[in-house]
Amino acid sequence: LMNCRKHGSDGDGGGEVHLVLRYDNALRNFDEIVMNGLDEEMVRAGIHIHRNTGGVAKVELDASNPSKKNVHTVSGQMIPNVDVVLMATSRIPNVDGLQLTENTSVQLNPKNGTVQVDEWQNTSSPSIYAIGDVCGKVLLTPMAIAAGRRLADRLFGTVEMTMAHSKADYDNVPTVVFSHPPIGTIGLTESEAVSKYGSDNIKVYRST
Repeated sequence: LMNCRKHGSDGDGGGEVHLVLRYDNALRNFDEIVMNGLDEEMVRAGIHIHRNTGGVAKVELDASNPSKKNVHTVSGQMIPNVDVVLMATSRIPNVDGLQLTENTSVQLNPKNGTVQVDEWQNTSSPSIYAIGDVCGKVLLTPMAIAAGRRLADRLFGTVEMTMAHSKADYDNVPTVVFSHPPIGTIGLTESEAVSKYGSDNIKVYRST
């Protein structure tokens, strides 16, 4: 079992590969054609996809063969005789040790623990700022670097640096998925564009 970043090379290498998905597709929040296209390529490569499992509940050694593992999903599926399990466990903000809620007025998102900031990276506590994945928006290293640079410009830059030029722009951020085949996107998805501009104002072009 493995994540999308690893599935391609290993799936083509002769081994039996299972991909356990919490939801219906390997990718979420991408264009439908991209999500479905990747899934089709994985199936074509011989990868076994387990959909809508809710994630992995537990991994235990096989009683009859301790060199193998049995993988149990939240939905009740069991994948037996697994040699190697690679878990993509996602990320949660590592802020507990900072005791922000006890010692400051910094507000955290009650759902996922991310630090709440405005468009200028200001938290709800004066003189405390936050950038990067801990804010829960566009979880990409280059985006965190850009936000940090803009914040440094605003706090420590010259007088000529105006407020309008010293905040990160989170629109049209390019991103890549290290899957097989690799995927690159930028801008709104089709559904997001329809929601923002209306279906009558959107034209979709596809090529093969």
